[in-house]
Amino acid sequence: MLAGGTISWKSAKQTLIASSTMVAEFIACFEGSNHGIWLRNFIASLRVVDDIERPLKIYCDNKSRVLYSNNIRSATKSKFIDIKFLVVKERVQNRQIFIEHLWTNDMLADPLTKGLVPKVFHEHTSHMGVIPYSTLV
Repeated sequence: MLAGGTISWKSAKQTLIASSTMVAEFIACFEGSNHGIWLRNFIASLRVVDDIERPLKIYCDNKSRVLYSNNIRSATKSKFIDIKFLVVKERVQNRQIFIEHLWTNDMLADPLTKGLVPKVFHEHTSHMGVIPYSTLV
């Protein structure tokens, strides 16, 4: 999100098989942080906005992934994570990104990934900055 509106979103199958939900979320965080850092650098080079909030906030509804990302020490479940994904922990330590827990019901991207009751769907899309086409015409 930038200036109150969604500027980028992606949904894709992971190309790797993860041994746990935490590892799958960690891989997704790696991909998301790569894209977020690239977007931040691109937008900063365009000088579209005066300042881009640092570190980038990444929201996750998996508490174990959030705790692991913010913890300097290793964990038993993490020994099977490919070393390239550990750059996420490095980015957290260098304050490039900040991973924050967000309850599943509050995840803004949920309308793009799963079926929701209409009330929750409309709440989420309005918070994304999505407006009906009919209001534009």
